[in-house]
Amino acid sequence: MPKHNLAIYGGKKLFKKDMVYDWPLITPAAEKIVVKQMHSSLSIYNKSGIIAEFEDMFAAIHERKYGLLTSSGTAALHSAFYALGIGPNDEVICPDYTFFATAMPLFQLGALPVLADCDRHGSLEPSEIEKLITKKTKAVAVTHMWGHPCDMSKIAAICKKNNLFLVEDCSHAHGARYNNKSVGTFGDIGIWSLQGQKIIAAGEGGILLTNNRELYDKAQLLGHFNKRAIQELDKAASYFQYAVTGTGLKYRSHPLGIAFAFTQLPHLKEWIKIKQINAKRIENIICSCPGITPLYPHSTKIINSYYAFVFLIDEDMAGFSREDLVKAVNAEGFLDLDIPKSTAPLHGFTIFQKPISPVVKYKDACIRKQFPNADFIYEHAVKVSVPVESKKGSRGDKFINDLETVWNKVIDGLNSKN
Repeated sequence: MPKHNLAIYGGKKLFKKDMVYDWPLITPAAEKIVVKQMHSSLSIYNKSGIIAEFEDMFAAIHERKYGLLTSSGTAALHSAFYALGIGPNDEVICPDYTFFATAMPLFQLGALPVLADCDRHGSLEPSEIEKLITKKTKAVAVTHMWGHPCDMSKIAAICKKNNLFLVEDCSHAHGARYNNKSVGTFGDIGIWSLQGQKIIAAGEGGILLTNNRELYDKAQLLGHFNKRAIQELDKAASYFQYAVTGTGLKYRSHPLGIAFAFTQLPHLKEWIKIKQINAKRIENIICSCPGITPLYPHSTKIINSYYAFVFLIDEDMAGFSREDLVKAVNAEGFLDLDIPKSTAPLHGFTIFQKPISPVVKYKDACIRKQFPNADFIYEHAVKVSVPVESKKGSRGDKFINDLETVWNKVIDGLNSKN
């Protein structure tokens, strides 16, 4: 196909309506439960109603004892780090390749995130963790990027050997598994975001899971004061005297969003299975081209939840840049294919170059090494959604068919010498 047939060069646009995979699904069941909750309560001050139902079901799915909903995934991370007693002069080893929220709450506690490089697939590299451990290191935080689990056997072993806490940020990885075990259950605390683009979406929200009663109590103390804390905290514990006031924050989640998300939980296992099928279809379309490879490797140890399908482009082998590809595909009206920008190596942000905190003045640095793998992925990655429907004629099936149509047109055009 000649290049001039591409919309970016003046050709006819393939899609009249912009194509994106809209999420989350607005189902009759979701509408019904949200309306019901509106007439029940717009605020829930303790562990009751839809809040208790969601926490208990989410904890049961992951075989954890305690679940605590928060106002966001970031709030869940803040609660996790606080519960572990992390504070001034402590260091936490964090992935450089992640969304910045993984590390940001540490600044609020006066602790220092120390950045570690990923492997070539975007997962925190275990050997990099070992190189960064100091006398100040108190914990390791991992992110299961794009739904692909990290090597939790090695990371958990490193934490155990060095007596370090382990926090798992599973914000991309609802339903992902490593060695037939749910992510978020390998460490002391696991957290998930429930933001609107997540597989389980409340619009905004987060949840923390743990098997440790004391950690559960202390996480509540940070942001769930008064009625819930009085009801839930161990009355024999020294910190119970602070139950009425907490420590000054309010991290309660909104019942309407949680009600909406609650209708999605029973479908999680089914959706993850469908995502495996659809990701394979997408890979067969995209990665048949020279110079294009999936970000993550296939492994029998891993079930990837495919928050997105991410692939890398070698410009020299492909014959075009990722910028050329994305601009050409978007010009055809298929906007779902894009370059991830907000998910960037943390060492590029000012706050990690010149760390500041409302609690302490830092003398040490977040950045102590180079990050060649994080930089490489950031400079070569492109992503596209992975639908949760696969039946012929379904919305998900149509999305992948449209992707194939636009992909074939654009690749032929970009490879054309005319």
